[in-house]
Amino acid sequence: MKLRYRSLLAVLCLVSMLLAACSGPSPAAHAPTDQASAGESGQTSSVKRLVYGAEKEVEKLNPILNDEHDVDSMLFRGLTRTTSNNEVAPDIALSWTISDDQLTYTFKLRTDARWDDGEPVTAEDVKFTLDTLLNPQTNSPIRGDFTEIRQVNVLAADELRITLAHPFPPLLHKLKLGLIPKHVLEGADIHTSDFNRKPIGNGPFKLREWRADKTIELVRSDTYYGTKAKLDEIIVRPVPDPNTRLLQLKTGELDLAFVELNQRDSVKEQDPFRVIQMKTVDYRGMLYNFRNPLFEDVRVRQAISAAIDREALVHGVLFGHGEPAYGPLQKSWANFPYPEGANYRPEEAKKLLQEAGWIPGEDGILTKDGKRFEFEFVAPATDSVRVALVNAISTQLKAVGISVIPKPLDWSAIHFDQVDTFMIAWGSEFDPDDHTYPVFHSSQSADGLYNYGAYRNAEVDRLLTEARIEPDRDKRRELYGQFQQTLNQDPAFAYLVYIDALYGVSKKITGVGDRALGHHGSGVLWNIEEWDMN
Repeated sequence: MKLRYRSLLAVLCLVSMLLAACSGPSPAAHAPTDQASAGESGQTSSVKRLVYGAEKEVEKLNPILNDEHDVDSMLFRGLTRTTSNNEVAPDIALSWTISDDQLTYTFKLRTDARWDDGEPVTAEDVKFTLDTLLNPQTNSPIRGDFTEIRQVNVLAADELRITLAHPFPPLLHKLKLGLIPKHVLEGADIHTSDFNRKPIGNGPFKLREWRADKTIELVRSDTYYGTKAKLDEIIVRPVPDPNTRLLQLKTGELDLAFVELNQRDSVKEQDPFRVIQMKTVDYRGMLYNFRNPLFEDVRVRQAISAAIDREALVHGVLFGHGEPAYGPLQKSWANFPYPEGANYRPEEAKKLLQEAGWIPGEDGILTKDGKRFEFEFVAPATDSVRVALVNAISTQLKAVGISVIPKPLDWSAIHFDQVDTFMIAWGSEFDPDDHTYPVFHSSQSADGLYNYGAYRNAEVDRLLTEARIEPDRDKRRELYGQFQQTLNQDPAFAYLVYIDALYGVSKKITGVGDRALGHHGSGVLWNIEEWDMN
C-alpha cells in the first residue's frame, strides 16, 4: 500500500508540474515592478529599462509627418544634430562645404550608418527624404522649413549636393530632420504605409513592439553608428492625466514624465524621483482666429494685450516658474526687446476699445451694433496650465468689459478653423526662422500647416521671407527686429508667458541634460545615449 501511495503521489506531482508549465508564467511575471525584480516585460534586473509617461498618445512614427516628436528622435537621425548650446554639429553628415554664393551645400556622409534592417544609409535616402517632404501631396507640416531647396543631387553613395533658390542660413539647423529609408518607402503612400506603425530607423533605439494599449517598446540598436545607448529598453506609455503621471512617478511605475507646475510642492524628499527644472523657449499665448470678424480691428487685439497682467499670471498660475511674454523671439539672439508690450495697461485698453466703438452694456460687458464682446477661449483639457491660464485671462479681461468663455476640450474635438481663440504654445528654439515663418507667414495657413488662425500681414510676409534668406547675421537681426515691431502693432497672438519645463526623473537615472531643446518642453531626450540607470 505504501508503494502504491508513493507511486500515485509521484504521478500527481508530475501532472501538477506539467499543468503549471503549460499554463505559462504567472500574472506577476508581467506586472510592472521596479528594477530590482522582474521589469515591465518580465525581464530580470540586469535589463536597464526606462519607462516614460508621455502626455499624449503617439499616432504615427515618421519624422516628416511629425514635428518635434521625442520618440521619432530616438528612432531617426539626420544629417546634423543640435548640441546642448543649440549649435549645429555633424551627425550622419561627416562634413560639408558651402559655395561662396551660399546657394550650394555639398555633404560628405559617414559610411557606417545602417538602417535597422542592415541596409546602409546613403545619399539616396537623404534625397528621398527631402523630395518626399517637399512633395505637396505629402502635406508635411514642416514643408515650409525646406521650401528654399531647389534640387538635391546624389553625387555618390556617401556624397550629395543641395542647391538652394536663395541663401538660407537656417538650413543646417533644419537638416537635423530624421531621415527615412528609400528602399522601404519608395512607391508607398507615406500616410497609410505600415511603416508609420512599424518603422525602420537609423537611431540609437529601434521599435520592438507597439502594443494594443498604445504602449511603445523600444530597444537599443546595436547597429547604431554613434555612441551606443547605455539603456537597454525604453517603454513609452501614454499617461495624459497629470495626476496619474505624478502618482506613477511616486510609485516607481514611471521613470520619466512631465510634471505640472502646480505639482511641484507635492514632490517629497522620500519620493523615488527628483524634479528637474528646465528653461525653455516655450511661450503661451491667445491665438486669434481671423476667420472671426470680431478680431479684424487691430485696436481690439492691442487692447486685449494691454489688459493682461502677465506678472500676475507668472506668480498665480506658473508659481513663479516662468516670465512675462511679449513676443515670439524673446529667447532668441534675434530678439528685439519691446518690454512695454508685456506691461499691464488697463486704462490704455479701455481707451482703445472705446475708439473701436465698444461701449459698456447694462451688465458691464461691452457691446457694439447690438453684439456683446464675447468669445470662447479653447484649451486642451488635459493641460492644466493652459486651462488655468484661460481661466485667469477670463477674469482679467472681464475687468475691461470683455466676456471670455473658457472652453477646455479634448484634443480630438479641437478644430482650429472653428475656435474663436485658442491657448497656443510655440517657441523658436534654434534658428529664429523656426516657428516664426511656419507660424506667421500667410502661405502657411492651409490645412495641416501651422498658421492656424489664418493670420495675414503683407509686411510680416516680406520681412520673414527676407530674414530667412539673408546671409548676413546682423542684417537678419535687423529684419527680425522689424518683424517683431510689425507683429506688435498687428498682433497674431496675445502673448502671455514663457514657461519653465518640469520633469520628474527617477533617482536611478543619470545623464539627463539640464535643458529641453524644444518647445512644449519637448527635446528632453536629446542626449538619450548618455542616460544610464543605477
